[in-house]
Formats: sequence, C-alpha cells, structure tokens
Amino acid sequence: MSKPQDHESPARLRQGFSTGACATALAVAAWRQWREPLAAPPGSVILHFPDGKQRQIGLCAPLRRSPRPADDAFPALRWCCLRKDAGDDPDVTDNALIYARLRPARPEEAAPEDICLPVGESAQLILRAVEGIGLCTRDGLDCPRGKWAVNSGPRAMLAHNLALAGLNEGCWLLEIGVSHGAELARHTLNPQLGIVGGISLLGTTGLVRPFSHAAYVATIRLCTRAHQWAGGKHMILATGGRSQRTARQRHPQQPETGFAAIGDFIGAGLAVARRCGMRRVTIACMPGKLCKYAAGLHNTHAHRHAQDRELLLRAVRRLLPEQAAIHAALARCVSVREALGLLPPDSRLPVLRLMADQALRQLRRMAGPAPDLAVLVCDFDGAFLFEQALPATAEANRPAGGEQPEAAPPAAHKEVC
Repeated sequence: MSKPQDHESPARLRQGFSTGACATALAVAAWRQWREPLAAPPGSVILHFPDGKQRQIGLCAPLRRSPRPADDAFPALRWCCLRKDAGDDPDVTDNALIYARLRPARPEEAAPEDICLPVGESAQLILRAVEGIGLCTRDGLDCPRGKWAVNSGPRAMLAHNLALAGLNEGCWLLEIGVSHGAELARHTLNPQLGIVGGISLLGTTGLVRPFSHAAYVATIRLCTRAHQWAGGKHMILATGGRSQRTARQRHPQQPETGFAAIGDFIGAGLAVARRCGMRRVTIACMPGKLCKYAAGLHNTHAHRHAQDRELLLRAVRRLLPEQAAIHAALARCVSVREALGLLPPDSRLPVLRLMADQALRQLRRMAGPAPDLAVLVCDFDGAFLFEQALPATAEANRPAGGEQPEAAPPAAHKEVC
C-alpha cells in the first residue's frame, strides 16, 4: 500500500490518509470497476487532494461476499476495500477495513439519512452508509442532522475526484462501510457529540499528520526559525487548513515563511515564536479553538480536553441576561458550533468577541509580555469573521534579562520549512 511521506518532519514521521480520502479512493476504484468489469481490479488509485497534489492510495483485493451482516440484494457486485493507513499517528481508525461499491440508481432510492451530492456536469451521487459510519442526531456538526456523518471536506473530495474520473451524468448509489466502526467509535468523541452507530468520515486535507508532540513542535520550530532567518517579525500560527487559507487571504503581504500550522499545540507555538523574537503573532482559528484558548488550554486536542462551553454560556448570559430559554438550550449543547447555531444571528459576533478578549488574556499568559498578539477568527466554513489584537505589555520594552531570541546561523546553513 502506498504511504504518503512527511518530508518536512525532522523526525521523519509518516503522514497517513484520512477516512474521507480512503472513501474517495474506494469510490473512484468502484467507478472504474463498473466501467470496466472485465479488467483486473486496480491495486491502487491516484487521487487529487485539496492542496493540488496527487497521491496514491493502495487497495486490497475486492471482496466478492458482502462484508456487512445484512442480506445483500446485489451479491454479484464486488466490494472495493482497503486498510486505512494513518501513518505514524496513533489514530483509532488505523488499519480499519473500509469498503465500498457503486451502482446505477434512481433518485427516489435515496433514504432520508442518505446524502445526495451533485457530481460533474449533471450526475447525482447518493451516499449511503451500510455499516460502521455514524448518524448525526444533533445540530451544529459538519454534517446535517439526520444524515450520515460524512463531513464537508470528504464530500467535496468525493465529488471532485469522481468527476475527474469521468462520472458526469446519471444517478449513482455509493455504499460505504467500516468494519467494526461502531466499536471504534466508542474510543472517539462521537457519542458525546451526538453521532451514533459509528465513526465519521473526516478530513479537510485528506491527510493525517502524526500526532507526536515532539515531532510536531520540532516542525513548528523549524518553520518559525526559517521565517526569523528570513528577517520576518510577524508569525501567523493557524490551527488548520481552512483557518490558514483565510489568514492568507487577509494577509496577502505575508511571505510563505510567515505561516505555520500548529494544530493543537498553541502553548508550544507561542513559546517558539517568543524564542525566535517575533514581534507579532497572529493565531488563526475557528470558534471551537477560540473557546479552548479562552479556557487557558496549552494543548487543545479533543482527546485531551472537551470544548469549554461554560465560558461561552457565561458570555451569552452577560450579553443576553434575560434570555432564559436560550441559556437552558445552550446548557444542553455538546459543541460550540451547536451552541452558536442557537444564538440570534446578531449576537453571535459580540459573543465571540467577548471570547476573543478572554482568549487573548490567556494567550498573553502563555506568551509572556511580548510579542503583540492577535486572534483571527473564521467561521466553520472558513469565512473571515474578525481579527482582534492585544499589544505587548510595558514589561516587554524593558531590557532583556533572561531568554534571548535564537540567533540566525550563517546564510550558507539556513534551513527551510
């Protein structure tokens, strides 16, 4: 099986593929199998990823017998399958068996929980889970309530790659399953989030980056040093792909070296920026991470800390003191996204600005008196909401007596991120 390599990581940890990328590879393989039923099954599929690059994902031998326990109405139709490769990330779905098949269908075959996707010029894809993929039972998630838990990133990747493969007309049913997915989901936050019966198909980038504290921080350090050595004084730390794209649009003058992906490592990212002498640090994030920053978390990984919704509720009580019904509804929410969806539209931005004030105070405690800090907040689709700043304190202008910025090496020995 082909494995993506992370050539930028100092520890050489391998990247893996997201569940969404795996589902896309199976969909393309199933489409090719339908078009050429007599051809040998493909051993791998080359996909187009959101970053514009192509990568190869390996497949297992097709399954002739249905892997799901239910009776199969199409026993002759083979299932394409693969083992998910999460690289060197300790992902709960690593090595999970994911399988899919594709057949022509009629639009009226779509069940209420199925997802209908437009593909290409005039095709329609009915996306159906047959095993191990959860069903969304709450609002505020990246998949509609009452539908299978397939996030927007995988949906877009599926439609794009199927269109490139030639699926441009007709109605098609794509069935996808994850063997033992319900059992795997018990080790995730899906039960708390209201996703029942299985895992989610996730992935904004299609890749899984290794969750290794030392390796991730080393990569952040390498990127920030490269910007320091290039003379940069403003570093933009982004929590993910969508927030980084938004930051690039808002700061088009920022050079390529001035961006670093920090994931959950906000405390470590700020420490690196301070040691590298950055005069300004902007953190690009979404509301969920903003609330975790307001709670003072140095590491915001979901398996370590749930989103601190009590802070959000306090901000709502402050701005909307008489809205008892909203307060009660917010207390039952399981995610920041769900909570924001219950607020009157004209109160969402003021609430988030209050959270940004609290977050900047907590970030100042992590970063010390310098540098200038700012949070750039975008919504869950990546649309810019606002940017809020907190200048360096007066203490930052005193002569340095302790930690000094890292010195740049001779030009001939500069590294690049």
